[in-house]
Amino acid sequence: MCRIAAPWYEPVRDIEKLIQALKRLRPRPDLFTFFQRVPRVDPEYAYFMERYSVAVLQLGSYADWLARSVGKKTRHSLRNALAKGVIILEIEFGDELVAGIHEVYNETPIRYGKKFPHYGDTMATARSENITYVERSQFLAAYCQEEFVGFAKIVFEEEFADVLQLLSKTSHRDKNVNNALIAKIVEVCASRGVAHVAYGDWDSGTLTDFKRHCGFTKMDLPRYYIPITTWGAIALKFGLHRPLRTLAPPRMARLARKARSWWHHLRMPH
Repeated sequence: MCRIAAPWYEPVRDIEKLIQALKRLRPRPDLFTFFQRVPRVDPEYAYFMERYSVAVLQLGSYADWLARSVGKKTRHSLRNALAKGVIILEIEFGDELVAGIHEVYNETPIRYGKKFPHYGDTMATARSENITYVERSQFLAAYCQEEFVGFAKIVFEEEFADVLQLLSKTSHRDKNVNNALIAKIVEVCASRGVAHVAYGDWDSGTLTDFKRHCGFTKMDLPRYYIPITTWGAIALKFGLHRPLRTLAPPRMARLARKARSWWHHLRMPH
């Protein structure tokens, strides 16, 4: 299966031309998949389609978000972050930011019960990974008593903004740094008149609970699957294009996630 390398940031402009180009490749991919971007929820093509659920905040003003989109728990978290000295600044991409990101990346090998892919990254890698789309990005840095404790990266697209990165040090979890970063993201996006803020997939688990508490809701985008070869058509007919994890019953999936988290913490204590 092939897909757009960065589907959130590279829109499909001429789908028919792209499909014909894929058919001329040797070897050819069996399936091509792409999805419509936020906020386009109505299908615009006649190809085979399934829904792809993403987390989206429909935004008006910062005051409206604080009063209507979040509950007491999130407002308490924001007050706690302020009381414990967390400040969020808009920052240019440069050495100070990269050094801070490098610290956050290398604090712990496990996040959300999974191996953290950026653990062990060098400074050069951290720079190259975060310089993408820099011309249309805004970076935020979180500080507590002059220590860099977290960061966020917002990428502005034609019809929405996307939270590409949002991470903080686990050693400062008690300060609700991530909530403070989200609040600043809302403030920045609202000031630019952004109506929709996307934040990755809508899935079960701790991170989606955090998104929900911060006012994000599920948006179901059309995702298309287009056979390029006969094998691709057969795979699509029998549902083989779906990840194996989606075939497991919800209870089994939850148990598997807990087992994975336990296993990683056992192997790599931190």
